[in-house]
Parts: sequence; C-alpha cells; structure tokens
Amino acid sequence: MVFVGSPDEITDRILHLHGLLGCTRQILQMDVGGMAQRDFLHGIELLGTKVLPQLRAEPATS
Repeated sequence: MVFVGSPDEITDRILHLHGLLGCTRQILQMDVGGMAQRDFLHGIELLGTKVLPQLRAEPATS
C-alpha cells in the first residue's frame, strides 16, 4: 500500500481499509532517500498531529 496525500486523504484511506479488511493496526514506513530532513520530519509531525487524532476520534466499528 502507498499512502500519499493530505492528512485528510491519509486518514480516509486508513479508515477505508479498516472498513474493508477490519485492520486494527497500521504500520507506516517512510522512505528518506532523497527527501530533505525537514520534509521527512514534517511528514512525521503531520501523522502525529493531524492523522492520529482524526483516527482516534472515529467511533470503533469492529
């Protein structure tokens, strides 16, 4: 799976997979080859400050 897009798009994709497959955990890996460190760190920050809170706010469906 490739997750690319805004925090809202990433959240929607994770929730969609949860609905389809019942996944309760998601492991994400970021490739840093050629990516500036500030961009890499910004991606991690967005996952923690935007995506995770949205996922936690969703009611459990399984």
